[in-house]
Amino acid sequence: MSGPSVDAVLWDADGVLQHTPPEVWGLATTVVAQFPGALRGAPIDEASIRRAADAVGLGDRIDDVLSVWWTFDVLAPSLATVAQVRAAGTRCYLATNQDAYRAACMRDKAPYDDLLDGAYYSCDVGVAKPDPAFFVHIATDLGIAPERLLFLDDQPANVDGARRAGLNAECWTHSEGLPRLLDVFERYGVGADRAL
Repeated sequence: MSGPSVDAVLWDADGVLQHTPPEVWGLATTVVAQFPGALRGAPIDEASIRRAADAVGLGDRIDDVLSVWWTFDVLAPSLATVAQVRAAGTRCYLATNQDAYRAACMRDKAPYDDLLDGAYYSCDVGVAKPDPAFFVHIATDLGIAPERLLFLDDQPANVDGARRAGLNAECWTHSEGLPRLLDVFERYGVGADRAL
């Protein structure tokens, strides 16, 4: 171990614990932009998404647009790693930017509530990554000093925001493979089985 040991790992969702097909993200980007405050808790629901899709000329593709909220593949290898980390004694929390509608879909369809020690959705926190206040809120709520937390995200800007808040943070995406993630864990004294 070459880095500090940590008391908890904060996991991003998209790109780390789950995968959403790029074509789904790409199609919905224009619609999502119509809701600038949604990641911080501004109201959003299926009806408002439908209206926004109509307004930007995507009403004829509404099922494809809506699939960004409903469609994500939970990544079994990442979830197995979370279970290993928790079994080794390190707490694990979800730390993700989501609007309230997608957060509800994730709570309904993904196993995070059962697998993790807790979850922090930006729509509930009232501030979104990469704002350092998102991470300060989590550290304060957990009662853990920022330097005792490790944050994993696939977006460099979010990693930078966590570091500015005093957290240890590493950029990692599921496509890089578990060996690299396990190397990160080794640097921070986080237990996980390399046989995964």
